[in-house]
Amino acid sequence: MTGGWWLDYVPPRPAATGDLYIQGSSNTLHSDGALVAWPGSGTPTQAQCAALLSSNRATQSLKVQVGAKACVGTWQRHVGWVEVTSIPDAQRMDVTATVWGRR
Repeated sequence: MTGGWWLDYVPPRPAATGDLYIQGSSNTLHSDGALVAWPGSGTPTQAQCAALLSSNRATQSLKVQVGAKACVGTWQRHVGWVEVTSIPDAQRMDVTATVWGRR
C-alpha cells in the first residue's frame, strides 16, 4: 500500500513510508526525514524553511488540519514545505508540496 512519497525524485516516488506519509487513521503527517510546523502565514521560502529546520527540534510526526503548513527535511537532505489541502477521510490526506534542490 502506498501511503507516502519520497520527495527527492522528480516526479516524487510513491512509498509505503517516505519523506512524507500518513499512517493509521489519525490526522497525523509523518516523515522518515524531519518535520517542523510552519508558524507564520503565507508560504515559506527555502531559506526560511532551512532556518526553521536547523533552529528547531524536528519531529517525525505532526498533528495537522486543513491549511496546516510544515517545513520538511528529506532523506537526501533537501528542504521543502508542505500544505494540507484536504483530509477527505481517515485514510487519505491531500497535500501540496514544494522541494528545493540543495544550494
